[in-house]
Amino acid sequence: MSLFLIQAALIIGLPYGLWRLRLIGWLMPLAAVQIAIGIALGPSLLGWVAPGLWGALFPSWSLAALDGLIWLAMVFFAFSIGLHFDLAQIRGQGRCFSILAASSVAVPALAGAAAGWTLFQAVPAAVGGMATRPLFACAMGIAAGVTALPVLGAVLREMGLEKDRVGVMALGAAAFNDAALWVAVALVLAAGRGGDVWEAGWVALGAAGFAAVMVWVVRPLLHRLFADGAVHQRDVVVLTVGLAMSSLATEAIGVHAIIGAFLFGAVMPRPVAATIVGSFETFVQVVLLPFFFISVGLKTRIELAGSGMTVFWVMSAVAIIGKLISALPAWMGGCTPRDSLMLGALLTCKGLMELVVLTLLAQAGLLSESGYGAMVLMALFATALTKPLVRLAARI
Repeated sequence: MSLFLIQAALIIGLPYGLWRLRLIGWLMPLAAVQIAIGIALGPSLLGWVAPGLWGALFPSWSLAALDGLIWLAMVFFAFSIGLHFDLAQIRGQGRCFSILAASSVAVPALAGAAAGWTLFQAVPAAVGGMATRPLFACAMGIAAGVTALPVLGAVLREMGLEKDRVGVMALGAAAFNDAALWVAVALVLAAGRGGDVWEAGWVALGAAGFAAVMVWVVRPLLHRLFADGAVHQRDVVVLTVGLAMSSLATEAIGVHAIIGAFLFGAVMPRPVAATIVGSFETFVQVVLLPFFFISVGLKTRIELAGSGMTVFWVMSAVAIIGKLISALPAWMGGCTPRDSLMLGALLTCKGLMELVVLTLLAQAGLLSESGYGAMVLMALFATALTKPLVRLAARI
């Protein structure tokens, strides 16, 4: 118990305390600091500089006790992403937004897939044991195309852009990114199940059927349950059980538990979703998610030389430049050059979403330990650059 409490105090308190320092908070979103601390407490830094201290703080036997918290963090985080997903952010935004939404997914994803296709042969050490060349290319495309919706919302609030036209458009584009992302992740995970095309097809069909049930059956039931727009004690129990069952269903289908958690959040009535987000999102992001970050850090071994850094530099360039370029077509759709560049800079935000996706891809055997570490470092780099890039674009 004492060791767990020490771990909890360190994992939760250290990143938040550093982020509260004026310079760090001005430069980086909280998520970037949490990712950095998770990596720093892992074998790549603390385990290398002070292996004795690292072994005392995080002995292998103690990590099993964190598994439940890590799963809770992942499921509740995916649920919160679904709660943020609002089609109203996408509808009626006009031609400029339509171009931005499509290009912000397509351009970096295609560039990432092309890079992945090349890296499969150029850097085989980054490739997981279950990956084929097309699957690895798809995995890199997904990783390059990610924009972290909740972290982006926090960045907009920190920079005072949440009600600005650019901020609203960025959130809408991120919502569109999320929808496309989860479809792509589900398909890639299905295709990666042992290489059996028929099995992958059945998994994809099962996931589509489950999504239909959530939209056409569960959503109306939730609207009836929350007809008064309030969340009562009984409703908390129903929500928790529903979230667990939805996650269990997609895990049984063969995609991943967090796909079910995301869908359960996405079908929530919007007024209720706003209430739930206000009630528990801070707890999830500040208390639960750091345990997920430490699990990522403990699995991440960053190579400062060799093939891992090749993957890091290539995919960082593809992800960041791809997002910046993807916003330029919005200029032709009616946005100003300044707004287009600011949108591209905002959409480079990777954050928690990227780590969840990378964890899923690694668990599916599509990324090796070396490739996983390089991509985690890319997620940190892109997230840390978000605020400076936005400020630079705003001066143009």
